[in-house]
Amino acid sequence: MQDLDFALFRLVNAGPTVPAWTLRFAEFASDLLPALLMLVVGACALVSRRWRYALFTALVSLLAVWLLVNLVRTLAPIPRPAFYGLGIQWVPQGVRPGFPSLHAAGAFAAAFSLWCLPSRAPMIAALLVAAMVAWSRVYLGLHFPSDIAAAAMLGALVSLVVERGVSRPLSQAASGPVVARWRARVRRARAANGQAPTSNSAATP
Repeated sequence: MQDLDFALFRLVNAGPTVPAWTLRFAEFASDLLPALLMLVVGACALVSRRWRYALFTALVSLLAVWLLVNLVRTLAPIPRPAFYGLGIQWVPQGVRPGFPSLHAAGAFAAAFSLWCLPSRAPMIAALLVAAMVAWSRVYLGLHFPSDIAAAAMLGALVSLVVERGVSRPLSQAASGPVVARWRARVRRARAANGQAPTSNSAATP
């Protein structure tokens, strides 16, 4: 299995003769695409409640992924390709463990957090972004393909657990009987003060 991992790494890792623009694009994909993905989700959350739900799920998922990746790296510090003298590490990473990839896990967690939206198009687009991030980490010589595969599975699992175990219960609580009674009191108070009542019902995504 390790031999296959090494072979796939050599196949994807950028060699000394690759065009310079491919390295710049890989660095952009590695460092800036995850932030741009979250920026787009945050912008959409400004105008849509469902996107706010997805943004909350993504943020909690990112925190959980960060904690889990660091826990795994502490308990099982699997080295990066440079430790074995494989390929070229185009971006210095030192001797830090590389399994699983934090960049890839975060990108896939954010992407899978969008599955709760009515349309699948945003999630598919986000998964393409996550795939580019994952590719860039191997292309730049920072991770093995196994680091990426584990990161993708971790990101997907964490986003699912967070959506079902955190986001959904909180959303249901926010539209539950207690909140409904509070809103009814607010409407009655506004009516008593001569203000027009407003509709502010919330539905579970």
